[in-house]
Amino acid sequence: MLKKISVLTAVLMTVFGCTPTAENQTGELKKDTATPLIVEVKELKDSIKEANELTLPLNDTLNAIANIMSGMTDTSSVYKFVQSSSDFKAFSKNFDKRWKTYDSTRLTNLRTFKENEISKVVKPQTTLFYPFSGPDILHAQTFFPEADKYVMIGLEPVGSLPKFKKEETDSLESYFQKVNVSLNAILKFSFFRTQSMKNDLKNEEVDGTLHLLFLFLKRTGNQFCSAKPVTVDSSGTIVFVNSFDALKKLKTNTRGVEIQFNDINNKPKTLYYFSLNAADGGLKSNKGFMSYLKAMGTVNTYLKGASYLMHKDYFSLVRKVILNQSEHVIQDDSGIAFHYFLDDNSKWNYSFFGQYLKPIPMFAEFYQKDLDSLYKKQGAKPIGFGIGYNFKDKNSNFMIATKQH
Repeated sequence: MLKKISVLTAVLMTVFGCTPTAENQTGELKKDTATPLIVEVKELKDSIKEANELTLPLNDTLNAIANIMSGMTDTSSVYKFVQSSSDFKAFSKNFDKRWKTYDSTRLTNLRTFKENEISKVVKPQTTLFYPFSGPDILHAQTFFPEADKYVMIGLEPVGSLPKFKKEETDSLESYFQKVNVSLNAILKFSFFRTQSMKNDLKNEEVDGTLHLLFLFLKRTGNQFCSAKPVTVDSSGTIVFVNSFDALKKLKTNTRGVEIQFNDINNKPKTLYYFSLNAADGGLKSNKGFMSYLKAMGTVNTYLKGASYLMHKDYFSLVRKVILNQSEHVIQDDSGIAFHYFLDDNSKWNYSFFGQYLKPIPMFAEFYQKDLDSLYKKQGAKPIGFGIGYNFKDKNSNFMIATKQH
């Protein structure tokens, strides 16, 4: 019995850093303040869980950089020379108006849909998997704020954090102009255009997804704790790289970033964005990343504006990961072709929203007769906003596939 109590006490001291007694002002021990040795197991589990959910320490420099990148003013002395510049003030003023309009219209509709519809069907999972995402943490966190970890994949490069220098404030106008251009599609249509992003994120000032990830996270109330360049080794383990510049030069199939932050409710979160080729050819030569994906365990998967890639035979590996490991797949029709759900060994239930129309002319070949038929047979609830390639409100479709058990 004594051994069990000693172990329990050690755990408590490890978790809380507590001492068994307290001292008064004369240095004498207070007998009545001794920490009790016997604790209910449930209380211990709850305490450990609470300790694990403590917020992460903030990084003031990262948050100061994020404020500049997102056009948010602050009173910090860090980068005060940027905050006081005319270029920053002009960007901040214009983007504040743009963001407030976007938040009060589109984001408000997304949050309402999440509360009224998604939350009634989707059981939260620790990890949200969002392949073919580009820098779109905005929709991922709005629809799935309960996730502790976001794993995102795209072709777009990771990039690097901007270095603001006093002697180079004349380059700020160009930086902010390129940020505005790269945001046009996502704010107007709800998705990033892959070809446009290749061009937008290949310049010296805005060189990758980091710029937009930081902007979206900061504008939605998150506070940054760390941002570290990473890759994945042959066993599927995350490996940290010395710098973002070193990551660019690294000979690897997988370049990524780990961003740790506290959300608007002060809950710690982790975001991984990986830049890689997710086609079968790319993943077959990237066994380490395949191991990483399998190690994610059970996830929820979100797919939007995915260019109908997983309708094709040569995206079978990532499609199998999604079907095998997802509790829910939330997507528009550009995600996984519907017949793959029907052919899957697992059985799925479906919730439909909006209406299914023929794809836009660019993707006309990916019309799905079976999906169209089931939409009409089962019926669908309205969405109330536009999303995906058919981004007009009455043209959009949204499906939640739930694995049966």
